[in-house]
Amino acid sequence: MRLAAIAVIDAALAAVEAERGVINDLNVYPVPDGDTGTNLALTVRAVLEELQQSDADGIPAVAAAVTKGSLMGARGNSGVILSQIVRGLCDVWGRSEDLTTADFKEALAEGASSAYRAVKVPVEGTMLTVIRKMAEAAQSVPSTLGLDKLLVSVEEAGRVAVEKTTGQLPALQKAGVVDAGGYGLLVLFRGLAAGIAELMHAGITISAAQVALRTGDGAQAPAAPSLEAASALSAYRYCTSLLITGEDIDRPAFEAFLLPLGDSALVVGDPRMIKVHVHTNDPGLVLSEALKLGVIGEVEINDMHEQTKARDERLQGQHKLAEGTVVVAVVAGEGNKALFRELGCQAIVDGGQSMNPSAAQLLDAVDALGAEEVVLLPNNGNVVLTAEQAAGMSARHIAVVPSTSIPAGLVAMVAYDADGDAVGNARAMGQALDDVHSAEVTLAVRDSELDGVEVRKGQAMGIVDGKLVAAADDLETAFRGVLQAFAGVDAEFITVLTALNGSNLDRARLEALAAETAPDAEIRFHEGGQPLYPILASAE
Repeated sequence: MRLAAIAVIDAALAAVEAERGVINDLNVYPVPDGDTGTNLALTVRAVLEELQQSDADGIPAVAAAVTKGSLMGARGNSGVILSQIVRGLCDVWGRSEDLTTADFKEALAEGASSAYRAVKVPVEGTMLTVIRKMAEAAQSVPSTLGLDKLLVSVEEAGRVAVEKTTGQLPALQKAGVVDAGGYGLLVLFRGLAAGIAELMHAGITISAAQVALRTGDGAQAPAAPSLEAASALSAYRYCTSLLITGEDIDRPAFEAFLLPLGDSALVVGDPRMIKVHVHTNDPGLVLSEALKLGVIGEVEINDMHEQTKARDERLQGQHKLAEGTVVVAVVAGEGNKALFRELGCQAIVDGGQSMNPSAAQLLDAVDALGAEEVVLLPNNGNVVLTAEQAAGMSARHIAVVPSTSIPAGLVAMVAYDADGDAVGNARAMGQALDDVHSAEVTLAVRDSELDGVEVRKGQAMGIVDGKLVAAADDLETAFRGVLQAFAGVDAEFITVLTALNGSNLDRARLEALAAETAPDAEIRFHEGGQPLYPILASAE
């Protein structure tokens, strides 16, 4: 059973990996961290790795392992929604003796319902709509027909639903694209369907038997897929991440270089700055190749084998619970991390704008602190759902403050009281965010028109509270647009986090510009060092 499931999920992962770049490029906002395809791929990879390391036998155990892998490995909003779809599917499949047409119909319906329940304010024209339409199409297929007929009908319904997303959301219609998450879900389903069809063609059924093989009378059953024995530890030892700053960096070429060296390879950014993440046994080789491209920084190399052993020890209760409430924050940039630590944050998870952490990574950070009361600061809109999912899977008292930017997270930290409980802290920290406006300045990765503002690829953009307020040929002018928006809301305090390395920005000029444009505000500058976004800012 486990081997058959591995084969099907591997086919789904291959399908998503093949179109990961296409899915990423469908993101409407022209910012350099469109990562829907990457988040979906890493979430599916987590499921595959969970199964490969598991000794689960039989449908209930395999379904439980698939659910665990998806929930713990979920990254970004798209990954969380996918994990909830998987949870619903497995809740039904795990009770079945076989994967029949009737079972699959019920499972799809529960998967769609689970996804909608996970989102506080469901938006149509997204992957939610696509899974619902696929589930509805499945119900119209007679249960007497074979699974192959059902898969064809469901895939066609998904294709039509994805095409219609363009007309369901104004932003998609203006950009002339389909929803990235919806298309990614369709690609994933096509991979699953292909994997199931291949097993059926080989005479393998996904049933309660370990691997049931349909053969003729007296015929010898074909051998099951050959897989190495599962290991409790990752095949690759070192989690390696770094930042490369240079000129004309060939991001796809560097990603291709990483692929044979390990797994979970992720390279995001633009020709001037890229963020790199990979699991490998040879971090030195990665660093040596990176040095050929430019200046490297924010190098982090963690021994995952030792982390796994340490986590097991913690889970066995070998460490006393810490007193009071601790804070775990998702932060990118060494300067920003130092600011959070100065304000009392006990644990930092690397990520945010350019690299979304998984639920498992957040829970590992929580477990490492050994505290019963915990506040999670996601500091990015695409990490909030992941944080909430992680909180729901822990026996500890974890409260999530829905901070959607690093500057907003810093404002929340000012209200943190280590002696209070998690719920009280979350309430106070959340209230501190009520009057906060967040902004970012970066370069557009494609031509676009948003919020009545046209921006060309390579131009600087000023974005305030998710709205494009300025497009210019230089970063300073875009920053001026942000400051003018802040002045328009009578900002009293403005915090600016810069990443000057690799840009032509000058701190003194930025400070003079801020003083001129928002003269009534108290303005504080810090070198944050965040990737891909030369300027992050908040106004209170």
